Amino acid sequence: MPPMRRKKGISASASARAAKAICPSELSAIHEKDAPTKKRFQTYLAVFVSMLAVRWLLSPVQTNPRSKPNVDSKGQLQMVFDDFLAANLQPLWDRAFNGTQHALEESSRVGHQLKKQNAKVKHPVVIVPGFVTSALELWEGESCMKKNFRQRVWGSASMARTFFADRDCWQKHLQLNPQTGMDPDNIRVRSAQGFEAADNFIATYWVWSKLIENLADVGYDGTSMSMLSYDWRLGYEYLESRDGYFSKLKAAIETHHKTSGEKAVLVSHSMGGTVTYYFLQWVVTDSKHGGGGGGKDWVERHVHSFVNIAGTLLGVPKSIPALLSGELKDIAVLMPQIGDLLEQFFGRRVRKNLWNTWGSLYGMLPKGGDALWGSGADLEETTDSTPAVVWNNGTEGFCTSSSVVDNTTPTDEQATTDEGFTDEELELHIPASKKWSMKQTIDHLVRTGGGYGSRIESIFSFDSKQGWKERRSSANKRKHWHDPVASPLPHAPSLKMYCLYGTGLPTERSYFYQLSCDKVSAKDVDVDQTCIDDTEATCSNGTTASDGNPPESPYYIDVAAKSDVQNITSGVRFSDGDGSVPLLSLGYMCQKFAEPRSKHNPSGIKVFTRERMHDAEISLTDPGRGGPRSGEHVDILGNVGVMEDVVRIATGLDVEEKVDKDIIVSDLKNIVKRLDQHPSGGLKHAV
Repeated sequence: MPPMRRKKGISASASARAAKAICPSELSAIHEKDAPTKKRFQTYLAVFVSMLAVRWLLSPVQTNPRSKPNVDSKGQLQMVFDDFLAANLQPLWDRAFNGTQHALEESSRVGHQLKKQNAKVKHPVVIVPGFVTSALELWEGESCMKKNFRQRVWGSASMARTFFADRDCWQKHLQLNPQTGMDPDNIRVRSAQGFEAADNFIATYWVWSKLIENLADVGYDGTSMSMLSYDWRLGYEYLESRDGYFSKLKAAIETHHKTSGEKAVLVSHSMGGTVTYYFLQWVVTDSKHGGGGGGKDWVERHVHSFVNIAGTLLGVPKSIPALLSGELKDIAVLMPQIGDLLEQFFGRRVRKNLWNTWGSLYGMLPKGGDALWGSGADLEETTDSTPAVVWNNGTEGFCTSSSVVDNTTPTDEQATTDEGFTDEELELHIPASKKWSMKQTIDHLVRTGGGYGSRIESIFSFDSKQGWKERRSSANKRKHWHDPVASPLPHAPSLKMYCLYGTGLPTERSYFYQLSCDKVSAKDVDVDQTCIDDTEATCSNGTTASDGNPPESPYYIDVAAKSDVQNITSGVRFSDGDGSVPLLSLGYMCQKFAEPRSKHNPSGIKVFTRERMHDAEISLTDPGRGGPRSGEHVDILGNVGVMEDVVRIATGLDVEEKVDKDIIVSDLKNIVKRLDQHPSGGLKHAV
């Protein structure tokens, strides 16, 4: 059955409504012509109805989203996701998709088509996955998890069963030690290995599988292609100190180069782009300065291309609400069948306490500071400053605690932005009476988040200006390797860099928050580590830590904030992007790298930006995904244009004619121009 194309120019909500509308007469005509198609459609419909049944069965337990689940809720949830899912839904899903049309038909795959044009294996391919899309396995655990030895606690159907059977046990094994950023005592969770680590997330939710299959069409296999998955929870420095990840990545590239005689193509996705950028800094740095000791010309000798797909080069604003109040939509997207349950069973407090232990989220905070994020160039604003967070309610006459200062802030466009924090505000960690700039927001998160304290500052720095001044031999330079504003591309004149990503989707850019007065006291927002380590302890605010977690944050997104003019919906302001990463992060540095005599690209590496406008399709053979022309953050890995680019780069087939040129379909050029012309914006002010 051919996919149905959404009309361009239609709003996201209208597109969603259109996605549900399938003309009965059209279906009837199709079924009359093709009986097998009719049978497949009935199977798909049965799967869909079964999924609705699961949601209906779960609806009685959705009470107060802030309340903790009771024993009955847990029992019902486990019944649904163990017995019902395994016995009813999964077999239907398997019959519908396994061995049928889950993947594109061979004749339709770009790899198969390029094979007919004599595309064949040339450069070895090394894949670096992104955030949350690689599976994690248990290697050591406490008694509640011992039965799951070497089972996946993230990235499989068993993950859902484990989560709903014992949420607290699952959370304890997924969180890291907030003081060290490493493993908690007696717990070891490690990344799965091989292509299976990130080819599919859960069952048929594909991630890398389509691209891998298209590369296989032209001859690639495990001897000419590798996937180097990693524990995406860790701060980047700890990937090496705990797991030796960058040493393994270096060795894999060197081995492929030695056995094939060709330089490798590094293909990354999402946060994997930042991890790869960090690696390119690490590998050329002398080992006595914390690097890989490969020498200045290592990249030139071993890497042909860096293919950066949907890369988070300048970070992602949505890491801010994840750390500030425990809100991040990626996990809900990856688990659509249980999305409605997340708030009830995996509430903000639990999420915040878990995510604040993941150093990787700090590594994804926006880079470049107010010089890049504060001008509003990507929002077509001309104001002197664009806040990252706006506090929408004041405390005077609303909060009664005498310890709470008035934070009433005018929110109209004439409101001014105060500078700095008072000593009292810093001590109490209560939102100041102002709009927060990007720098102020990140300073607050680094100071208060997760119990890390100064340890976060020991592995990450967000002062791009200072980072640019640091010598490569400086002990502090490694804190800036994640930041392309502070760390230029390596010396590799023949290297090519490709920035491939989607655009045309509303993407989180800034936030409107409120203070929940019933959760505010003088110390409520302070993380009292005693309350984390000792469940019998008395917290500094006078409460008892009954579950070993600090009090719930009194901050929450003000979902009532909205403005059609400013693209504000449910307390979130949106800009252009791929649905997860804003266009500013996806494309700005790629354009600056490509400029002649760029000091961020001193050896003149050729850099190409190739955008794909989001053009979603509805296909019953791949339900819930955006189709072969989707520009969405994960779906881009199955975009036919992107897959063709990757296969051509790897095989060397007509690359200069077909790939080595920009495709700009967004407003990126004007954004770069506006930002660079801003009196306090652009790279010139960032460094």
